[in-house]
Amino acid sequence: MTLPKRSGPYLLTFLLLILAVLVAWMFHALTSPVVIEAASKSKKKAAKLPVETASPTLPTPNLPRGGSASAPIDPEHQKMADELHSTETQPIRDLEIVQEFLTLYSRAFKEGMPIGDNADITAALIGKADTSRPGRLFPDAHRSIRNGQLTDRWGTPFWFHPNSSSQMEIRSGGPDKEMFTLDDVILNASPAGFGATAPAGSGNQ
Repeated sequence: MTLPKRSGPYLLTFLLLILAVLVAWMFHALTSPVVIEAASKSKKKAAKLPVETASPTLPTPNLPRGGSASAPIDPEHQKMADELHSTETQPIRDLEIVQEFLTLYSRAFKEGMPIGDNADITAALIGKADTSRPGRLFPDAHRSIRNGQLTDRWGTPFWFHPNSSSQMEIRSGGPDKEMFTLDDVILNASPAGFGATAPAGSGNQ
């Protein structure tokens, strides 16, 4: 018998033999009980994993629904309001608390500070200025509210003057209950020449 002189047929036969061996090995591996059992365990484990869901965006701050006087106040807001006029804190702390409520208002309703005089600002915080609002921030029956106005610990209504959309000058008349005197308690004093702050060098309050 005469063998082919070219190496091509031998090489092709060798490659086909290797391919057959690989196919047989893969078939054996895939049908192996060990592999099947491992795949089954992997599927069961994947089925037990919790499905991730997008977490809802919570409003900041959290406002109860309804703007009526009977609507509940967020416990954290109530706690902050209850600190007003506390004998354990300095008078300036009262003004800081009021400023915090104004900031909460701005964040809750995606706008600047409430505008207007003391009565307007108080009405906004207790949810009576706009009944379409989703809730109220400040308790309307709080001891600091007299005749519809937020008052300092001496019973005098606070004086408000907006410095910007995010900052309010807040002034208490102090122990003498007279506004714009030397014992006034002031937070966020207006720049010189604006609000109640006298221009530099004028010598006036």
